[in-house]
Amino acid sequence: MDYKKKKKVQVGGKIQEIKIQRDLFGRMLGISMDFNVDISKILSYPITSVPLSMCHLDDAICKTDKSALMKCLEKEVQHEQPHHIDVIIIDGFFLLHTMKNVPKTFGNISKKLLQMATQFQASRINVIFDQYFTPSIKDYEHSQRLESAQLEYSITGPEQIRPSDFAKELINLNFKEALVNFFISHWATDEVMPFIGNKTIYINFRKCHSFTVDNSNKVVSRIDEELSCPAHEEADTKIVYHACNINFPAEIVIRSADTDIAAIMLGNMHHLKSDTVVWMLTGTGNNLRYVDLTKIHAELGQLICQSLPGFHAITGCHFNPALFRKGKLRPYKILKKDPEYQEAFKNFGNNELIENLNHQQNIFNIIQRFICNVYNVTNVIDVDAARLQIFIDSYTVSDVNEAFDRKKLRNFDASNLPPCKSELLQQFLRANYI
Repeated sequence: MDYKKKKKVQVGGKIQEIKIQRDLFGRMLGISMDFNVDISKILSYPITSVPLSMCHLDDAICKTDKSALMKCLEKEVQHEQPHHIDVIIIDGFFLLHTMKNVPKTFGNISKKLLQMATQFQASRINVIFDQYFTPSIKDYEHSQRLESAQLEYSITGPEQIRPSDFAKELINLNFKEALVNFFISHWATDEVMPFIGNKTIYINFRKCHSFTVDNSNKVVSRIDEELSCPAHEEADTKIVYHACNINFPAEIVIRSADTDIAAIMLGNMHHLKSDTVVWMLTGTGNNLRYVDLTKIHAELGQLICQSLPGFHAITGCHFNPALFRKGKLRPYKILKKDPEYQEAFKNFGNNELIENLNHQQNIFNIIQRFICNVYNVTNVIDVDAARLQIFIDSYTVSDVNEAFDRKKLRNFDASNLPPCKSELLQQFLRANYI
């Protein structure tokens, strides 16, 4: 169906077409009931072309405020600033987007970014950038941000003038790749020696490059194969990889505003060197603050922290849709109360969950029960049964054989139902892959 060709009428600030299409589930359900089909059987199928519990009818996936999870985690403990920082790990594109008064030449942009990175009082500074694969699990997210591999872009030297709309150019993946490659080459020149000083600077892109200044005041550039992690596309996982591969007890600060990084880092705290402490410096401007991830980990315990990456993936992240209007707060409260859910989400990402079908089914059954709880359907362990229960409750009938109000049925909004089993299984498998 080509939604772009349909006429859209705005009524009361809402697009009427979307409202009409959203009741498609109820209309089709009513038609099915005319043929005396088992209602529980009908509800075990998606019926509509996209799962309305996780998608809009224009094929866009449902989004949620990921920062709500970060707020929940922050409230677990009281936070203090670190007294000393050994290592700062920075999300490179995040830092670039915070740059104000962007210089006119690429050379000065490079210097300003390095100056912003080295302002932190740490002896080791890691600047981590995304790399871009094709095809990618993040292709949909790139399309929503209007990011694409547009015209090829070449940066020939530090005196080259940047595009007039620098922020707009950052949606061109080819431009971003050329920009990071320029940073790598420019930071290897003696021109930036005063910014590096006695620090060790790392840039991670396709490989990990280190920069130091030797005794003759020359910049020395090397490739660190152990820290390169070329299979990682996202800066989020690269940042955690770098933190977990620091081979000495360190005070680490991660500079980013991404909830994904907090969830992934908490899920991997057990991989850190003993006595290592990790903070996250998040927010901007007056909202800039330190979040003590080590303290949160100690408060919550290892099991629930290890469950967070899987939990975050299935309740909505960059790569996976969120459950319509369910958010993060209620699912997180449910997760905290039940160690069985925590143990199930902890298994996400393990090869056994793909290779061992019996194990996969056991974990999936627990996740079904979790989703039923999220939709406030207790004592039900099957999402299809939960769909039926919510549907019956919506019409206040005593059983499925009682006659339904067909007019009311036609306006039924299927986004209020949990995903059916086949839909949830795909969400489950994708979350495990993530």
